[in-house]
Amino acid sequence: MTSVLKEYRPPGNLTEYLPDPCEPIDRWFQARNASNVRTTVRIVRDLCPDADLFVDPLAGGGSSACAARLLGLPFFGIELDPLLACVCLAKSVAGPEDASTLPSRVDPDQPVASCLSVARRLSASTERPVSDGEMLADLEGGPNASAGSHVLWGDATQAAVWDELHEETRRAVLYTSPPFGFSSPRPEPHAWLRTEAELALTAAKAARSGTGPGTFPSYDQIASAVVFRAAQRFRRLTVILEHEPADDGSDSRVPTIRRLTESLGSRIRDVRVLECGVYSPRGLFSLIVFEVTQ
Repeated sequence: MTSVLKEYRPPGNLTEYLPDPCEPIDRWFQARNASNVRTTVRIVRDLCPDADLFVDPLAGGGSSACAARLLGLPFFGIELDPLLACVCLAKSVAGPEDASTLPSRVDPDQPVASCLSVARRLSASTERPVSDGEMLADLEGGPNASAGSHVLWGDATQAAVWDELHEETRRAVLYTSPPFGFSSPRPEPHAWLRTEAELALTAAKAARSGTGPGTFPSYDQIASAVVFRAAQRFRRLTVILEHEPADDGSDSRVPTIRRLTESLGSRIRDVRVLECGVYSPRGLFSLIVFEVTQ
């Protein structure tokens, strides 16, 4: 049975919903539909305080990777877009030594620094470009990357992309924001930078099979697909899905829960819909939360 809790906080206002342009590390590149890192941290501490691994199979530009750093948790992320996967990898595992030796082109001997360099050049095309010095300052003064973090470039709906995980016994929290609609933005830089990103990810051994289109016609299909793959790898999993209405105003919360119940059966428990507030033209922002057990 699904329970609906009204007026869950956080986020409690627009500032807590939108990404903070001054947030160290996360400010390197923020998609317009990114989450506020500090709010994600508060939600995870509230809903899954005993997590020892942070998973995001639709990792985007890495706001969840930054949240994992703040939480002191290892991060496992998957992202289909090579540019965003580069940024996410850099946010997840980069250290001061990488920012102090940024190569001008991809260097196979410095794979993380190469991903960081791609992130910096992508940032240069935005309204808030970040400098090499700012990157270094963020890494020297910000939270350290947790050992064991991985970011893979691939399609998280495909089983092969999850090959880093084998029947994990750790308590994981899966926090992600599936695309709310086709209007969800993607970076569109010059083609050469996308090529550089692909080379950097290959050098970092982050490229995986299943790098196909990864497109699904609806929120509920992609959300249920990635959760199903995660459930095959973890015995204990807390899932937190961000939700807003689609471009046409349709609500995918009930269809998503129905699909997940059909695919996971008795493994899915304690399903909750936490309604937070209206912070964008799309409408009500909610969190779909549930447990997946053995």
